[in-house]
Amino acid sequence: MLDDATHRRIELFLFDEAKLLDAGQFEAWLKLYEPQGIYWIPSKPGQTDPLNVASIIYEDHAILSIRVQRLLEARALVLTPMPHTTHLVSNIEVEQAGDGAFTACAAFICVEFQAEKQKMYSGRLTHRLVSAGDSFRIASKRVDLLNCDGILAPMTIPL
Repeated sequence: MLDDATHRRIELFLFDEAKLLDAGQFEAWLKLYEPQGIYWIPSKPGQTDPLNVASIIYEDHAILSIRVQRLLEARALVLTPMPHTTHLVSNIEVEQAGDGAFTACAAFICVEFQAEKQKMYSGRLTHRLVSAGDSFRIASKRVDLLNCDGILAPMTIPL
């Protein structure tokens, strides 16, 4: 059984990740990932294969780095004006996965406002976290959107 202190540290880590995204601190957000870290948004409910089935997003650290550079580039038309977001993370459940790794599952809502339009994304997050000193690093983050198999507006800010 996971002790309360570790559970709380993981909750705070997930809250900090959300704060970094909302503050536009994308380089700091990227540093939360392991060098082999994966960011995945499946396109089908219950999807298990990110490589042989099309995904909404399936990015390794190198592609995430490019995404962050584009977010920081003022000339990107999709970011004019820059979107504002609020990420809400709740109902966090944590399990120890062994070897200093943990699986954290949570419900989320992300509201994005840009150019007088508001979009909302919601669903479940699954983080695989590894211990890194007194904190954690993201080995993988899976975002299961409630409407992943529907028509989605372009996503500019990571969820």
